[in-house]
Amino acid sequence: MNGKMGKTEQPRIMFTQLQGFQAIDEQGKVKTILFLNAAREIVSIIESFGKLFKPVVYDMNGNIDKLFKIYVQNEIDYMFLDDMLKSNEDKVQICARDALTWLKRALEMIEKFFSYVVADKNCEENLKKHIEAAYAVTLKQYHSWLIQKSFSLIYTVLPNRSQLIGTGDVHRENVQALDQFLESMRVHLSEVNLMICN
Repeated sequence: MNGKMGKTEQPRIMFTQLQGFQAIDEQGKVKTILFLNAAREIVSIIESFGKLFKPVVYDMNGNIDKLFKIYVQNEIDYMFLDDMLKSNEDKVQICARDALTWLKRALEMIEKFFSYVVADKNCEENLKKHIEAAYAVTLKQYHSWLIQKSFSLIYTVLPNRSQLIGTGDVHRENVQALDQFLESMRVHLSEVNLMICN
């Protein structure tokens, strides 16, 4: 008898255990520290994809750190993300806009990827086409040919559906939690887009 039969493998990501993107302020403002904490959770998700995703992790962490350094300079003045973009200090404003723009783009790719995973009624194990499609509609246009080629290598080592979000009851619960996670994430990304455009 196969020793693996009946054994349930824990998925790499448990969306039920994540804090996610917290409710936006009544005035439609995004609290800096809550947004950065949620972004760090996304980075931990990407880390679970494997070692080849390290450049993505490094890039996202770099942008999170830039925004966090601005925030800790004055936690009252920079309590909300848009306060950084409206700062009287040009250096702060430029740095925050650049870091937030690139962080937002990476977050948009992850949101698209998981949206495609959730929408896949066939629940295909191979998720390569989903991450390719997500990259194509988000980050690809901003990357050089060389970076695009390196991304195509990354696709080949992406864990499959069962490895990432489980099987059976665990899969169903995880997908439900993921759906809620994405809903809140979309609201935040929409607000960030408006901030950057204004």
